[in-house]
Amino acid sequence: MKKPFYKKWWFWVIIVVLVIGALGSKNNDPTKTAKTDSKTTESKAVSTTASVDKKEEPKKEEAPKMAKIGEAVQVGNLAVQANKASSKTTIGQNEFMQKKTADKYLVINLSIKNLDKEARTLDASMFKLIDAAGLEYEPMADADLYVNDSGNMLFLAKINPGLTKTANVVFEVPKDGKGFKLQADSGIGWEAGKRELIDIGK
Repeated sequence: MKKPFYKKWWFWVIIVVLVIGALGSKNNDPTKTAKTDSKTTESKAVSTTASVDKKEEPKKEEAPKMAKIGEAVQVGNLAVQANKASSKTTIGQNEFMQKKTADKYLVINLSIKNLDKEARTLDASMFKLIDAAGLEYEPMADADLYVNDSGNMLFLAKINPGLTKTANVVFEVPKDGKGFKLQADSGIGWEAGKRELIDIGK
């Protein structure tokens, strides 16, 4: 009797060849390859976009340094220290020369040292007050006459290298104002933009 065809050796060789061919065709499926390439491209695009967005983020400005009463802070080529701050309704050197307000004066005693190699010009306009709400207050232009002696006035005062000048600066503010910070500028006519804050505790 003849063997059935499925017991012939050549039948199984054909089966093995067909199976190998089918597996190879599946692995070389162009649709699958296209999908994989598409996913890779999308991933790269997302990564590149994220990288660009990260680089384009603006740099955050550093918050100004904050000193307290009795602490010196360097502002450009000056060292500024608020020695004390007091609230008053009247300022003046004597009973014949006084100035009054219905609100309040903040009188701040300052020590300013010149750290530069040459003389610098000081003035009360180098300072301003900023309250808790962000409102800004300019110093009183005529306050020198009421709170400083002739030898320690701030109006366009010259200070030589290494020397320290002590003087008072006055601000007129609302009587209910609070949370005041003193902003010190680096001076008149040089190093514009260098400013620091001092918490005066008022």
